[in-house]
Amino acid sequence: MWTRKELKERAKAALKRNYWKVVIVSLLVLFIGGGSSSASSSSYTAVETSTDTAAEVQDDIVTGVVTEGRSLAQAFDEHLEELETLDEGDTVAVLTAYVIVFVIIIVVILAVAVAVGFFLFNPLLVGAKRFMLKSVDGEGEIKELAYTFDHNYKNGVKTMFFRDTYVFLWALLFVIPGVYKKYQYYMVEYILAENPDMPYKEVLELSKKMMDGQKWKTFVLDLSFILWEVLGLFTCGILDIFFVAPYKYLTRAALYRELSGGTHNSAEAIEMQEV
Repeated sequence: MWTRKELKERAKAALKRNYWKVVIVSLLVLFIGGGSSSASSSSYTAVETSTDTAAEVQDDIVTGVVTEGRSLAQAFDEHLEELETLDEGDTVAVLTAYVIVFVIIIVVILAVAVAVGFFLFNPLLVGAKRFMLKSVDGEGEIKELAYTFDHNYKNGVKTMFFRDTYVFLWALLFVIPGVYKKYQYYMVEYILAENPDMPYKEVLELSKKMMDGQKWKTFVLDLSFILWEVLGLFTCGILDIFFVAPYKYLTRAALYRELSGGTHNSAEAIEMQEV
């Protein structure tokens, strides 16, 4: 039976061994997940340029934005003047056309965002989880991020698609069912990271088995990082990037390794435990 203390000690040891690589991968995960976006952007402001050069770049950007804004405002005013000359029937038709175009643009943007999420971000997340597992076991390599792209990419995308879809549909019922389903499928990415050829139904079912009786403890484990995350907010996300996120991701990887029996074959470990 695992304890939070044991998992966190294992995570700290892994972080010490692989610190900068874990920080880099964790930053990518934060970016993909949309978390601490302000902290991520602030970390990139430490560029190796002089103060004068940075000021010049800033002035150019501000000037460009102001100029473009004035052009857009002028064009908008011209459109409004054209609308004023139309009769009521034509105005309705024009406004309807604008609404349709706006809706189409929004739909296209959402479709592209969803496609990028499923076909790029999700495989990268699986690779990130594989990297965390390797770091917990010993030495992790950043090249693991591309693992899914080279190992049954189609199955990885398909499995993550069904995982996300099921969680989303359960979340529509209410918040609690969505959270419950999320914790049922908590281990999907880790299972895929070590079993890329496993059919999606088996991956989802295996995650359910691994989390059977573990969901509440895992929820409390996640909750135990809340004070660290609050401190991360007070440091504008800096602490989150350089310690909290790496620490949390490695602890979760250690949890998977514990539930998989400490082996690299989670399916085989679960079968042995059932026997």
